[in-house]
Amino acid sequence: MTDSRTEDIRADLRTSLAQILYRELDEIEDDVTFTALGLDSILGVELIIGINKRYALSEKIQLLYAAPTVNELASYLQDATAEAKPHDTPAL
Repeated sequence: MTDSRTEDIRADLRTSLAQILYRELDEIEDDVTFTALGLDSILGVELIIGINKRYALSEKIQLLYAAPTVNELASYLQDATAEAKPHDTPAL
């Protein structure tokens, strides 16, 4: 069963990726790699900056290579922020 917090994180990631990549939300698939979606290193930095602000983290771009899909990154962020709550800010 999917944890509701993980699904919220997954939805935030989809929204952020759609904005960064100038794509429709339904074009962001959870199991497709970020590079296959069109995310390059510069856009990846933009995504990481948003993640760090939203979740009060200090992750580096390498995270996107270690967790290269929405599902993997959402799972990682769920674990990394298990005790913390996201800042009250708009989507990444």
